[in-house]
Amino acid sequence: MRDPDADLDDIRTLEVLQGLLPGFVYQLRMRPDGQFDYPYVGPIVAQWFGVDREALQTDASALLDCIHPEDREWVMQSTMDSVDRVEPWSVEFRMQCRSGRVMWVQAYDTSRRLKDGTTIWTGFATDITERKQLEESLRQSEAQFRAFVESASDVIYSLRPDGVMTYVSPNWTENLGYPISAAVGHAIDEYVAPEDLPACYAFLHQIAQTGQKASGIEYRIRHQDGHYRWHTSNVSPMLNEQGEVTTFLGIARDITVRKETEAQMQRLAHYDPLTELPNRTLFYQILDHELLAARREGQQVALMFVDLDEFKPVNDRHGHAVGDRLLSQVARRLSAAIRESDVAARIAGDEFVVMLPRFQSADESRAHALAIGEKIRSALAEPFDCDGVEVRISSSIGIAMFPLDAADGPGLSRAADAAMYVAKNAGRNRVVLFDREGHATAAVGYRGY
Repeated sequence: MRDPDADLDDIRTLEVLQGLLPGFVYQLRMRPDGQFDYPYVGPIVAQWFGVDREALQTDASALLDCIHPEDREWVMQSTMDSVDRVEPWSVEFRMQCRSGRVMWVQAYDTSRRLKDGTTIWTGFATDITERKQLEESLRQSEAQFRAFVESASDVIYSLRPDGVMTYVSPNWTENLGYPISAAVGHAIDEYVAPEDLPACYAFLHQIAQTGQKASGIEYRIRHQDGHYRWHTSNVSPMLNEQGEVTTFLGIARDITVRKETEAQMQRLAHYDPLTELPNRTLFYQILDHELLAARREGQQVALMFVDLDEFKPVNDRHGHAVGDRLLSQVARRLSAAIRESDVAARIAGDEFVVMLPRFQSADESRAHALAIGEKIRSALAEPFDCDGVEVRISSSIGIAMFPLDAADGPGLSRAADAAMYVAKNAGRNRVVLFDREGHATAAVGYRGY
């Protein structure tokens, strides 16, 4: 299901993720007028909730209204709060299907605000009804609790106040490889990643101080083969008559796949999947940060627009697969031609940008920018071998300087773009410095084919 207003690369990425994940992937959008819609939502929502996926493209209410009436207000408030705090959002809540069935889902997403006021949440939701039912059974029956402990996929454990384990359920071995005998009588210090131990002990201290159960602590724990897995724990205190904690009872769940998915989604949100370079969003965040520092310290920053000449005929003649391989190789040559402190990105189909921070003088920045621009132009003029297909292209490169040519990121981008078009109009395959008078100051490269 595609929304013509949505970014096609985003939709394709979500479709790929949907094929890898349980539950459903979604992208929820709130327009400046407060209207919600779903540019993309996984197909299983129709089966689960009885909603029309196509209708959700223009109006999200059919799915949002499925949130259980008792949960709806706090769920919507919490997701808006996560936008204000610029934090990932992860909650568990009930959904009421059109059939009348109530489901529990766990949803995770991250949000971003666009310049026009639009807010977009990208995430995924899974069915946790079975787990919730099991948790309810635990509260109802001690006998059922014991059966669950012995058969659950989660690790059930108990700790002394000093962090020494006094019990672990059988699937400790299945999850982490160690025999149970290696855990009982041993402190969590032997297994939890050293960097995560302070947070774990602070979590236990908080529970001991309040006498109340708590959940959500996430930490890495070492597998027998040496690698670390991610766990999250819910912990309850057992108190004596004096109100002192004698034991901590915990349920640990392996969330390694979720953490890897989160990391992958974060990367997909900020990096171009084809070239692995930063995308437009991340690049301009970095540029704004560098310009702020350069303005404060009186330094210079160069911005370079790199446009591939005659890229479309490559696609037309050899197909998009060859075009994609060419773009990947262009990215590698571009990265190899710049300094470690420079930042290259792909911002559109065959359009790349490079930021060169931070120079002490305008003359130094111009000289270095021209030298690096010529190095890039020369590297891209060499033939490319795209799986046996020889491809030749060139590049038109425009360069603008901060603060000489513009006082902010948008102005600097316009200036570099204008210089790039001067290079195009002057015959392509050349590097041009922005000139407010419209004259080209260029390191000229000549096409050899």
